[in-house]
Amino acid sequence: MQMFKESIVPWCLRGNSCSLSARLDMLLALLDDEYFSEQWDTVIRYATNLEHSGSATSSLDSDHITILAMLLEKARDKIANRKEGDVSMGNPDHWHHELLESAAVAVACSPPAFGTSNSQFVCTVVGGSTKNNQTSFVSRDALVLIFEEVFKKLLSFILASSFTWVRNAGPLLSPNLLTSGANNIGPEFESSVTMFEMAQFALEVLDGTLFSLKTLGEESGLVSVILSAIFLIDWEFLVLVTIRDDSPDDESKEKLKSRLVFSELFHAFRCKISNQFWKSLSLHNRQALGSSLIQCMRSAIFNEDKLDTEKFTSLCCLWMLEVLDCLSQDQYEEQNLLDQLLCQGERWPLWIVPDFSSPEGLVAKNFSADVHDFGHRKFVSFIVKIISELGIDRVVAGYVKHSLPPSQETANEERTRSWLAAEILCTWKWPGGCAVASFLPSLSAYAKSRNYSSQESLLDFVFNILLDGALIHGGCGAQNFVYLGPASSEEVEDIEEPFLRALVAFLLTLFKDNIWETEKAMMLFELLVNKIFVGEAINTNCLRILPLIVNVLIRPLSQRSIRSHDSSRDTQPDSSGENRVPDVIASWLQKAISFPPLITWQTGQDMEDWFQLVISCYPFSTLGGLETPTLERNISSGESTLLLELFRKQRGPGTSTVINQLPVVQTLLSRLIVVSVGYCWKEFDEDDWEFVLYQLRRWIQSAVVMMEEIAENVNDTITSSFASHNLDSILNKLGTILYISDPFPIDIAKNALLSFSLSCGPFGLRQAEDADNINPLRMERWDPIKDRILEGILRLFFCTGIAEAIASSCCDEAASLISLSRFEHSQFWELVASSVVNSSTNARDRAVKSVEFWGLSKGPISSLYAILFSSKTIPLLQFAAYSIISSEPVLHLAIVEDKTYLDGVTNSEEDSSPHNMSTETSIHLKEEISCMIEKLPHQVLEMDLVAEQRVHVFLAWSLLLSHLWSLPSSSPARERLVQYIQDSADSVILDCLFQHIPLGLGMAHVIKKKDIELPAGIAEAAAAATRAITTGSLLFSVQSLWPVEPVKMASLSGAMFGLMLRILPAYVRQWFSDLRDRSTLSGIESFTRAWCSPPLIANELSLIKKNDLADENFSISVSKSANEVVATYTKDETGMDLVIHLPSSYPLRPVDVDCMRSLGISEVKQRKWLMSMSSFVRNQNGALAEAIKIWKSNFDKEFEGVEECPICYSVIHTTNHGLPRLPCRTCKHKFHSACLYKWFSTSHKSTCPLCQSPF
Repeated sequence: MQMFKESIVPWCLRGNSCSLSARLDMLLALLDDEYFSEQWDTVIRYATNLEHSGSATSSLDSDHITILAMLLEKARDKIANRKEGDVSMGNPDHWHHELLESAAVAVACSPPAFGTSNSQFVCTVVGGSTKNNQTSFVSRDALVLIFEEVFKKLLSFILASSFTWVRNAGPLLSPNLLTSGANNIGPEFESSVTMFEMAQFALEVLDGTLFSLKTLGEESGLVSVILSAIFLIDWEFLVLVTIRDDSPDDESKEKLKSRLVFSELFHAFRCKISNQFWKSLSLHNRQALGSSLIQCMRSAIFNEDKLDTEKFTSLCCLWMLEVLDCLSQDQYEEQNLLDQLLCQGERWPLWIVPDFSSPEGLVAKNFSADVHDFGHRKFVSFIVKIISELGIDRVVAGYVKHSLPPSQETANEERTRSWLAAEILCTWKWPGGCAVASFLPSLSAYAKSRNYSSQESLLDFVFNILLDGALIHGGCGAQNFVYLGPASSEEVEDIEEPFLRALVAFLLTLFKDNIWETEKAMMLFELLVNKIFVGEAINTNCLRILPLIVNVLIRPLSQRSIRSHDSSRDTQPDSSGENRVPDVIASWLQKAISFPPLITWQTGQDMEDWFQLVISCYPFSTLGGLETPTLERNISSGESTLLLELFRKQRGPGTSTVINQLPVVQTLLSRLIVVSVGYCWKEFDEDDWEFVLYQLRRWIQSAVVMMEEIAENVNDTITSSFASHNLDSILNKLGTILYISDPFPIDIAKNALLSFSLSCGPFGLRQAEDADNINPLRMERWDPIKDRILEGILRLFFCTGIAEAIASSCCDEAASLISLSRFEHSQFWELVASSVVNSSTNARDRAVKSVEFWGLSKGPISSLYAILFSSKTIPLLQFAAYSIISSEPVLHLAIVEDKTYLDGVTNSEEDSSPHNMSTETSIHLKEEISCMIEKLPHQVLEMDLVAEQRVHVFLAWSLLLSHLWSLPSSSPARERLVQYIQDSADSVILDCLFQHIPLGLGMAHVIKKKDIELPAGIAEAAAAATRAITTGSLLFSVQSLWPVEPVKMASLSGAMFGLMLRILPAYVRQWFSDLRDRSTLSGIESFTRAWCSPPLIANELSLIKKNDLADENFSISVSKSANEVVATYTKDETGMDLVIHLPSSYPLRPVDVDCMRSLGISEVKQRKWLMSMSSFVRNQNGALAEAIKIWKSNFDKEFEGVEECPICYSVIHTTNHGLPRLPCRTCKHKFHSACLYKWFSTSHKSTCPLCQSPF
């Protein structure tokens, strides 16, 4: 032993040379099991250098640490490969030594600089780098001390973070370690380099000792806090990656970059840890770890306010999903973690207090906290994201798939977090979402997918919570008026009280999606009715919330009455419950009738609440759109009588009754008129109608006055600011002008518009005259009143358009302000648009003239185009603008700038001169559409298929085609407009049209087989093309255009192509003949042949047959089966039979003209006649009958002795149908002006084509 101590040990442990490994192997080989304790003590004492210094901490240098680490690693192998009989050396505990433990603890505690040898030594002493390598050379107490130091170094790194939420998480991880103050960890913050070295050391130690950490047990708590720190640093890394480019200055960027680089090492380490490791932790450690992480997460969400909310909550959602995945071994543990996440705190929940002792798991909260707490809304955003990932069933319903006895299974499955659903609904809006857009659809989808019992209990609990909250708080907020049509999301959002708003939205969703149906509506109706009275007293809060809830319930309740009404009026209800609703409503009507008239308004009588309740019982179908709203209830004659009595009580003795001007009185009266006109119009007498129409006109006129004032103020602001370059000032002024501080005139006019729409509808005044001929207000009285009201509505329409047109003359931003202001009252403007579309020609004419006399800087036409081409507008308003522009009396004013072309006579060319012979300059379109017709199509080719500018170009072309269609055939105006289109309008528009009609490879084969279902796009385009050819209208396709979608654009494209084929066949044919791509040619021709040519050919032949072209010299016959026309012209013993054959793809392919028989005609004249007929029918942009008629006139003139044009050899010009009237002063030959102009342009000379004299 003495030799071992004095010679062998020093020699084996001397110096870090290449022979060190062999010397250490020899040293371990010399260890004897009998003397092991003494030998190992000698080795450790020498290795730790205590023979001379007596202090481990003062003399352990890098070489000693490296040698000792290598020795221990070889010792671990020796233990693993121990021989039988090695009692001492085979037991890892016998290798422990207090000096070794002191050295390991000293290295772990020593300040920087750390080295790889230090961390490697600690890893070797502790062990645990792999699952199978958990032999440790230190005791449990030493392990605790070592890992405590590791945690402190991690904590140093965490507390040095630039993120508040990371620093705040430090105390949450281990408050016990921080109780002694900052002395334990404070000094390490002095240098960021030191802090990074400390964290680097901790990471290296953890990487080599992770599995030993797991053996510490539960008492120390180190397992959970160290693993929590790893998660936290990894989460910080993910945030740093997200925001690394958002730092405001270079210094911050550099700090974040250095921390990011180091945090990435922790991220890599965290990713190396398998799920199996997390699952192998003890239940206590997993629970403690989950609790720490969830506390950190909650603190981060509530307190971090500098990071982007949407990005941060999305990251937190990913972290929570990671925690659930790593730490929950079954669904019970997952639910426990979710319980911790959702547990009550200072700022959560805000609306509901969970109370798991009650069956529903909660009680309503009497909130006094800040209802606008942003941290709370962030937390809701975070929870909703988790719900979207895990599903309603796991988060809200708390669903667990049980393997328990049936008796326990049923009880456990009923445990829900219904309070959470109520909390989310009451919060309503949060960053990145809202209840209507995200949570309610998820709840609905869950309810549809689950069995009845599981979803029903959850939904019932949610309803009860919201109802209780609404009953407590519903009477405190401002009163909301009930909806006459189905409530929109904007209207529901206007409900101020959170519980009532949530309840209404909840019910609307469930009944709309047919999750709850009529039977459920009846149960809820009974429940609410029973709550109105508490004994003899009225429950005021219930009465205040009841109208909005009944307004939702009455629709599903009405479905049964409508079905029974439609099936059999004599069928008796199968249960007494079905009669309950009408009886209850009748009692409410009687209660409302018992009040004095509204004109004697008195507060404190619940009058408003009862009127609201009555009005809520008479719903209409969806408001807005072009169709008149329809009734959603069938009411009995008795109920109708009570409603009429209530209405007449407000009317008083006569039409001129003084009306109380209080807004609440006016609003209630206007809504009562709506339901009375809708449900009682048949019982109205003359006085009733007089009263209604008087009120409607007055209310609409008040809105007209407001809108005219806005338009005038916009005009004054823009016209006075043309010299100003301060755009911001102009926009601010416009914003002030457009702000409507008191929307009452708009709201009251909206009800008036609805009443007016009902009066004009299928069950209104027009039908009333036919109802047993007892209408008290005859049409001769109704029409003038109706037109005056419509004129006011049209003025509303023109006001908003003029304001936008004036603003657009300043800048696009100003115009956008006008158009955006309409969205605040979108339903009002939809009702305006609906009435405008259905307005009479007389009302339109009067409105246009009154606007022209107004004297603003823009007129009615500009206002219509401003609405039509607005970048942000309401679709129905756009269609209303299109509808007015495309019909009389506006159409002839809205397309062409110079109206003189309408009055000119094309054939009178006496005033023509060689210097102005082009008809191109004779027409100018309105500037709003001219650039779209002449220039934009080339740009449109490159645009997205639903781009706004593309839609505008298509609408401009639609208006041009509609105007061309409206002009009489062969009229001078039509011929000049056709000439303008040929000369100036870019035919690229046709290429644009076929970008929307998918005519790819193989499509021609599909089109030929009409029994095959056509692909989307082609089917709509084909149907629209056929309809446009048949009707000559594009209105049907434009009406269905909004919201703009590819399929709807395909329909409009097909309709435009069909109408162009009918009224501009030569124009389309020229474009088609210029195409070079064979597949495109084939597809277009197949489409035309299948869907366009048959109706076009049938129409052409029908028109030829109807036109009386025959006389003593000319006869015509039609063969529909052969698609042929035979024209016979005879004169003075000469004659000729010409056959005109229409090809199957007419008019893309030209017609064929042939001579069947000629008599007494020279070959030259025969060829001339054939060429003349071919020229006329091929160049005709219109009906074929017109071409034949003009050809006949041409030869009539020739036989009359009229000299033909020497250029085209025709008397009548084939395009503009003029006669040769420009004579040469030398040779006296006369020419068509168009022919001469073309001659001058192509020959670059101005001489006579025959005698070459100067012209």
